[in-house]
Amino acid sequence: MGVEAEAPGPGIGTGLMLAVVLLVSALAGALGGAGLRAIQDRGGDETAALRPPVLVLSVAEALRAGQDAAAIRGLAQRLADGGFLVLDAQAVLAAPRALSLAELSQSGREAR
Repeated sequence: MGVEAEAPGPGIGTGLMLAVVLLVSALAGALGGAGLRAIQDRGGDETAALRPPVLVLSVAEALRAGQDAAAIRGLAQRLADGGFLVLDAQAVLAAPRALSLAELSQSGREAR
């Protein structure tokens, strides 16, 4: 019939240590996040320069409309020389309508 002593609860030293660890972790996370953001911001300009604007050109549609194949290729080449990446619509599985050259020319006519 012995009396069992209860284990002492966390003392002030343990609570203080936990608070210091949490504070250091929060500061490390904030500094790491700020550093990552600075790297991303600096690299954003370089990355944007590596990604040209994209246009989707439906060669089949242009041919059906009576365009000459050489004229279509010339248009694509002029766009590429201007910095655009020109993709044939048959090679694109999905894209926003705004990237379509036909959509751009249609909206340009409506704006006039």
